[in-house]
Amino acid sequence: MDEGNVVEQFKYLLAEQKEFCLISFIGPMDNHAAMALDECYKKIKESNCKYFIFNFRDVALIHNTSHRHLVQMQHTIRKEKKSFLRLCGIHPKWKSDLMADGSIRADEMVDNIRIALNELSRFLK
Repeated sequence: MDEGNVVEQFKYLLAEQKEFCLISFIGPMDNHAAMALDECYKKIKESNCKYFIFNFRDVALIHNTSHRHLVQMQHTIRKEKKSFLRLCGIHPKWKSDLMADGSIRADEMVDNIRIALNELSRFLK
């Protein structure tokens, strides 16, 4: 099989442990990612977690068509669930675009999962 013709599909992995939920996004976050992002949103709404981490390390692209989905997920976490969120692994170019249009907050950005866990652990009661 010619690997040059393999089209990478967007997917996500969701792992929960106690009150923590790690969501790793993988592949191109483009207009073809809508169904997977909607599914992820539903799982976030159903989750009983209090602390969420979005990991973008393996994201190949963040197209502006995905910004709405990201905003919706973050709103649910912050406002509806009254939970805490950290984002990590976002490529600098997409980080600038997402911050410029208000899709992400600078104070929730960290470099990696370890730092995200450390920061969220401070909120444990």
